[in-house]
Amino acid sequence: MSTATHPEVRAGRSSVHETVEDFEEFLGDPRAPGSRITFAEQMEYDEREEKAVPAFDALAEWGYPLHYVPAAEGGRFHDMERMFGLIRSLARRDMTPALSSGATFLGAMPVWGWGDDAQRARVAELIKGGAFGAFGLSEADHGCDVVAGEVLAEGGDEAGYLLTGTKWPIGNGIRSTFATIFARTGPAGPRGFSAFLVDKENLNPLHWATEPRVKTLGLRGADVSGITLNDCPVPASAVIGSRGRGMEEAIKTLQISRTLVTAMSMGVADTGLRTTLDHIRGRRLYGRTVHEIQVIREQVLAAYVDLLVAECTTAATARAISVMPARLSLWSSVTKYLVPGLIDEVLSSLGSVLAARHFMREGVNDGIFQKMLRDNRIVSIFEGTSHVHQHVVASQLPSLLLRPEYDLNTEALLQDLYDHEYEPPEWDLRFDRFKLTNGGLDEITQSLPDVVAAIPAEYVTLEQVAGEVLAVQEKLQQGVRELVKQGNDLHSNSRGFTLARQHCLVHAAAACLHTWNANAGRGGFVGRPEWVVLALQRILTRLIPDQQLDPDSLVVVEAEMLSSWEDERLFSLVPLRLGGTAAA
Repeated sequence: MSTATHPEVRAGRSSVHETVEDFEEFLGDPRAPGSRITFAEQMEYDEREEKAVPAFDALAEWGYPLHYVPAAEGGRFHDMERMFGLIRSLARRDMTPALSSGATFLGAMPVWGWGDDAQRARVAELIKGGAFGAFGLSEADHGCDVVAGEVLAEGGDEAGYLLTGTKWPIGNGIRSTFATIFARTGPAGPRGFSAFLVDKENLNPLHWATEPRVKTLGLRGADVSGITLNDCPVPASAVIGSRGRGMEEAIKTLQISRTLVTAMSMGVADTGLRTTLDHIRGRRLYGRTVHEIQVIREQVLAAYVDLLVAECTTAATARAISVMPARLSLWSSVTKYLVPGLIDEVLSSLGSVLAARHFMREGVNDGIFQKMLRDNRIVSIFEGTSHVHQHVVASQLPSLLLRPEYDLNTEALLQDLYDHEYEPPEWDLRFDRFKLTNGGLDEITQSLPDVVAAIPAEYVTLEQVAGEVLAVQEKLQQGVRELVKQGNDLHSNSRGFTLARQHCLVHAAAACLHTWNANAGRGGFVGRPEWVVLALQRILTRLIPDQQLDPDSLVVVEAEMLSSWEDERLFSLVPLRLGGTAAA
């Protein structure tokens, strides 16, 4: 699909961006009374630790839940990139409804991926009717060690199964009408688990109960609770896919969910930066606005650049779900490790700029900043902690050392991953192309030497900074070789975890360069080299001490940041109108 055949899609954008703008226009400006979802109202529900009913009513009115259902089942789901954009848009208003509704999609994904026709039809019916879903994987005593799960499914003949045990903590444990429950059906090991579609409306009420909601630091209106089953009968037809495939189904589902959850961090970061600028551009100290103080200006700009780094990293991973799902075992872990922590740093830095006001539960934008700060803390824990994802990356680093030949297929893949005009193909939510490891292939970082070598000679500063990133990659690869030579397993070695963290930063740098390279010919801000220079320098700050941001690039990038703020556009490399902004 090209802009030539779809003239409603403006240059430098795809229909994904049009969908997000339509959603934004419907919801309106969250700072303005009368919008369908406002900061003020969300704060009231958060204070009472209640579900924000008006927000969910607004989502239902627009048809948001229909994007969780495949078109074949009567829904509007098209691709994960679109879903990512919608979650980001919702989360910039409040992460709580984004998480609660997202848990429904997470619970449904195994059914879309492996379920039979009857299961798919039932879940579609429930979601379209406004029901919530849950993903029952976690258990209190096992944390991320899901293979140690103890919830048991006994039986297996035509009479069905008896489920026993507790899933806790999980999203929508109380509110959900259906849940995907992972239970042990065999001996210890990955093949010892199966997934079950549990329809609460059809369960014997004497054999199951919900666990009380957990009091949490953030997301106070969310339903974080659990489900307890006690010899609870379910039919043999409740098995999703094949018996013994449950753990594989869970792992592949999580490759998607750990990517989508970073969209919440992206939305939170936009509101954090916008709230900070709303305040400091008008507040005066020492005879000038706070933003005119040089150290404040550079600190705020650094936060904006970090947001762009996160966007380049997440955007390609979200698109890869449709374009190259075989690479998600690594790319989703890189993204999940890097982005939530990066946004935590952004919010912490902006909080110091807001000073006392970042701590207040009222005031600037109805006190939304402190809520966003609290809410984002959970993203690093969802779908595997940062340590889990460092382990995943470290375990795959040795296999990435042998760089494959850079051929036209790689070049075409990179263009597909990073081109802002690319129209993602419709995906039917089947998981047959997903893999459990990358098998030594990582076109994003393995092509870094080639993209650096292709930087035009007139971009001297970019060439220099990119060369520094390349030197880091070479040193990183040498460190991996040394550990392998010593007979060390990187995933059980502290030095291996350090190298994994460095790889994630190199990946982010490569993503920024690929984004620029794929869109440079179109003009506009994304085609300018200055933002890439600052993005690479911000990444290098975390790898090499005493990095200084290029002053010439600062001027250009700050102008774009302020233009996005003044014109009410998303802080993004794609010029997206926000709710409450008049159409161009």
